[in-house]
Amino acid sequence: MFFNLFKKPDVAKKSPNEDDNNIIAAITYCITKDSESPVINIEMKDYDEESCVAICDLLDILSEENSYVETINMLKSGLSQDGQQDLLIKIFTFIGQKAKDKILNAHRESVKDEPCIKPSDMLN
Repeated sequence: MFFNLFKKPDVAKKSPNEDDNNIIAAITYCITKDSESPVINIEMKDYDEESCVAICDLLDILSEENSYVETINMLKSGLSQDGQQDLLIKIFTFIGQKAKDKILNAHRESVKDEPCIKPSDMLN
């Protein structure tokens, strides 16, 4: 299943591996049946300027906050078109739980080093 960011029907039907000869640079995230955690594969056609610029462009996209949002929107659109609303709800529930956990952990870390009673409070 591939979702098309650019809304070009002919591109959406192909997996990136079908056009290996045209790939200059690629960053692929996957989880295989044999792995417990995500695997990141980085591919560069060559070590030339063109490949360097291409991999930098990909890294730049990954560093942008809207990249995550756009990925979620693509997933939402693709799953909705395929009638997979139940799966979409599961994914959104998971994302919401992870966000809540991150916020709570950040809060716990921020107050972790603060004493319950400040020494200055004891002198008053």
